[in-house]
Amino acid sequence: MRIEEFIESSNKAQSVEELFALFKKEMSRLGFDRIIFSLMTDHTQIKRQAGHGIMLNYPSDWMAHYISNNYLDLDPVRSHIHIADNVFVWDDLIQKFPLSKKQISCLDQGREAGLRDGIGIPLRGPNGAIAAIGAASSAGGVDLDRNTTSYVNLISYQFYTAFLALERIGPTRHVIRLTDREREVLQWCARGKTRWEIGAIMGISENTVIYHLKNAFKKLECNNITAAVLKALYAGLIQL
Repeated sequence: MRIEEFIESSNKAQSVEELFALFKKEMSRLGFDRIIFSLMTDHTQIKRQAGHGIMLNYPSDWMAHYISNNYLDLDPVRSHIHIADNVFVWDDLIQKFPLSKKQISCLDQGREAGLRDGIGIPLRGPNGAIAAIGAASSAGGVDLDRNTTSYVNLISYQFYTAFLALERIGPTRHVIRLTDREREVLQWCARGKTRWEIGAIMGISENTVIYHLKNAFKKLECNNITAAVLKALYAGLIQL
């Protein structure tokens, strides 16, 4: 499935259950048949408190073991979500960080329970909210190359954006108004251009590109290019 197709189908979802089913199907196509979605912090805009595994299809026996052993505070994947700025591989945490024996054991036990080739996807929302997706393979053998993780990052942010839209409680959704320059900068970002390249194309300095991006981030309530592009696509402000 192309990213445009996933955006279109997820935007048409009528419930978070339908949305999660679409996301699971696409992730399974990539080899990740085990998914967990958590709200790492309270999400005041949708009146939802932080919660681990608000939607998931992890093995029930593993989740029971996880909770009974108080792994919630021990799990190095959950801890890393708060500082990570991109998709990361669970096993890399062992090589890059001084994990305790209990933390390493938590990862090892998860692998034994059928959570192999695990990755974590940090998601940054409005007003400092943080959510996360954990994905793994029961069979293993997933190709964790850059193209796969980049695509996973994109569809995860689209899933999160659509989830927030479905969960939002209150009056009619606020209309987002971007200037022509802000929209053009995001359009080029969506096409994979760097800030320097965008400046050269538009005939403006890189600092001016950054200025327009910051203004767009503020209006879209985002703090990174991936989230801003997907939210702008969702709102129909730009097109791929």
